[in-house]
Amino acid sequence: MKAVWGIILSALLVPGAMAQTMDQLRYRQAYDAVRANDMARFQMLRSQLSHYPLLPYLDYYRLAFRPGGAEYGEVTRFIRDHADTPQSNRLERSYLVHLAQSNQWSQFLRLYPDVPNSTELRCMHYEARYHAGHREEGLREAGKLWLSGESRPDACDSLFTLWQGAGLRTQEVIWSRMMLAFEGGNSNLVNHLTNQLGTGLKGSGALMASLLSQPAKVMNPVYFSQERHSRQLLLQGLVRYANSEPDRVLGALASYRSRFALSAQELKPVEYAIARRYLLDRSPAQRVWVDSQVRAQPELVELRARLAVWEEDWRGLSAWIKQMPPARQKEDRWRYWLARSLEVQGQQKPAKALYIETAGQRGFYGFMAAQRSGVPYRLKNEPQVRAPDWRSAATRWPFLARVKELLAMNEIAAARSEWIHNMDRNSVAQRIEFGHVALNQGWHELAILASIRAEAWDALDLRFPLPLQRTFSQMARERVMDTSLLYAISRQESALYPLAQSPVGARGLMQLMPATAKETAGKLGVPYRDPQQLFDPMMNIRLGSAYLKRLLDVYDGNRILAAAAYNAGPGRVKRWRDAHTDKPMDVWVESIPYQETRNYVQNVLSFDLIYQHRLKQPLRFMSERELRHQY
Repeated sequence: MKAVWGIILSALLVPGAMAQTMDQLRYRQAYDAVRANDMARFQMLRSQLSHYPLLPYLDYYRLAFRPGGAEYGEVTRFIRDHADTPQSNRLERSYLVHLAQSNQWSQFLRLYPDVPNSTELRCMHYEARYHAGHREEGLREAGKLWLSGESRPDACDSLFTLWQGAGLRTQEVIWSRMMLAFEGGNSNLVNHLTNQLGTGLKGSGALMASLLSQPAKVMNPVYFSQERHSRQLLLQGLVRYANSEPDRVLGALASYRSRFALSAQELKPVEYAIARRYLLDRSPAQRVWVDSQVRAQPELVELRARLAVWEEDWRGLSAWIKQMPPARQKEDRWRYWLARSLEVQGQQKPAKALYIETAGQRGFYGFMAAQRSGVPYRLKNEPQVRAPDWRSAATRWPFLARVKELLAMNEIAAARSEWIHNMDRNSVAQRIEFGHVALNQGWHELAILASIRAEAWDALDLRFPLPLQRTFSQMARERVMDTSLLYAISRQESALYPLAQSPVGARGLMQLMPATAKETAGKLGVPYRDPQQLFDPMMNIRLGSAYLKRLLDVYDGNRILAAAAYNAGPGRVKRWRDAHTDKPMDVWVESIPYQETRNYVQNVLSFDLIYQHRLKQPLRFMSERELRHQY
């Protein structure tokens, strides 16, 4: 999915310019007043909004804009009374930061005695514990927080100063952190920490920094010695270099083992990295050696099984699957591939039994197994929950009224924040009920989100809603394609959210890039001036369906190749096809090099079948032409 569900939510809701009602106007004026510290005007406006759904937001602003002026009792009362708002969490966090910055450590622990999740607040928590008399605990946990291959928040500096002042930042600890940073490729941190090393380790630190910029230096043994830190750096350098040059590293292992007396245990991560690179590259080189590593390191078995799929080594595939942990063997993917391998080897009876068992699951492999075994597709749909009427629902759950008002003001991020906050506070049954309330209100993307938070995988009405049905059907008729496929692409791309925008700029239901939209509009003769037009569902589906139709025409109606090209681009699909030919459909899909595209294609095909079911169309997962085509 190109569109990101987890849009970064701002700490404050800034009222938008779309306010129309008198209450919305007063709300914006009250917001401006509290920002300007005009508390008399704020209180006057607030008194006129006593029944307004977003009143808690105004009270939040009053406390959050000036945490130093808020009393502890006011803050805790807001957090308690408005626990169903995301603002309760935000105020708690901002007030904790204020208490830490003003050294009110006992109040900090009183407000939040548990260990927080965020690194920033954890540092503050253990600094508070230190000042509350738990010095040993505070210093011990400070060391754990400091020992990371990533940079730490500035808020941790004062805790780390206490830890360093206690003499706990030794040269060995600095080196250990440098090794973590080296493993993660964090050159800035490595350079920073090198300056903190004493003369004894300064040279090793400089070598570490140079290995990040010139990884091939690890192949010159003169840079290394038997000294412990040098050996550590050598081994980790070999691991890193093996990810790009496995042949060179494998060729040097024997001499390195002898020269530096490296043990089998020390070399295990290096050998793992070499074998993994060979498997990812589908390289036939050193196959006997690679297979010996796979048997010695079970975490490589799945990669080896994928290679067997690609090479259509059916006998080997069966053997590798049987070496997987039992839980992995039971996954739909590997049950399907075991059945497939047995079928090719002529073991029809056990193959069909496995296909039928796998067909009991909804999804790509279940649908493939159903088609191969001739049993019905599993399209179980939980009965739709009868949602309460809007008035009853909004009275019982006030957050619903806040969501509705935020959406009316075009404050989409804040509305989603409210929705997620309240999904996670309620039971699974209530999340599903909220989803049906959303469906009734036309909040389709929130209905999908409710089904995900509830893990209600059988609630097909929620997971696969049918918004804009007239538009989708019209565009499908004009393009001579199935409405179900248009829905499937849109569901995968944006979760049917018209205002979705990806980090790279793709927009709308079908996540069109502005350049693609402009080119497609030109071919259609459709007026297109501004990427903002892609947030209009009609325009987005018109252009998106035309682009998809163009891909279908290029690939002779093949949805598999068209979906892969829609996600990864036609250029990549051409390279994948040119590199290897004559692969069965399922083998080609399973072996798409990019996991994102592999999952994308499998999801689109599965969603297409589910939308066929939802639209009461004849069910067809894979056409004979798609199934028999050699890729």
